[in-house]
Amino acid sequence: MEKTEIGVIGFAFGVDCNIISNVYVGKTATDKGVPIFTQKDLFIENPTSTVDYIEEKEDPPPTLRIAREAVKWAMKLGIKELWVAAARPHLWRCVRDLKYAIKEAGVQIQVRVCDEIGMYPKKEWFCSNSTQKRTRSPKDWWPREIILRLMPMFIYKRIAG
Repeated sequence: MEKTEIGVIGFAFGVDCNIISNVYVGKTATDKGVPIFTQKDLFIENPTSTVDYIEEKEDPPPTLRIAREAVKWAMKLGIKELWVAAARPHLWRCVRDLKYAIKEAGVQIQVRVCDEIGMYPKKEWFCSNSTQKRTRSPKDWWPREIILRLMPMFIYKRIAG
């Protein structure tokens, strides 16, 4: 395995890899030129480094489970800093779940957000052709997302981990 201090975790937003949100997130993750940990629905074209994928038992896997597996991956590679590539509507929860997984593992890994995510238009994150209904529009996304954000972590980790 490649030895590096920095890695990227890419969180897909919707299903499949060809929807625009997953193309944006995949491009952001790939442009860093460091190892990437992601899921099958992220579009990774011509990676300049290694790409490792979470083993998917559910389709798609919960955000917290992706974060936990990414922390294990980072520990195995000796990564000390993880950059998050995620759709803007999903970003807050991705960062929160990743920080929680790091704390749970008892390791020292810094978390940063890929700045490039901010350059994509807000209206393009939701894709009507996503097969995951909740990522098709803001009205499909926000009711569930607000509940997940406000839910106490001891309950969230049971349903999302």
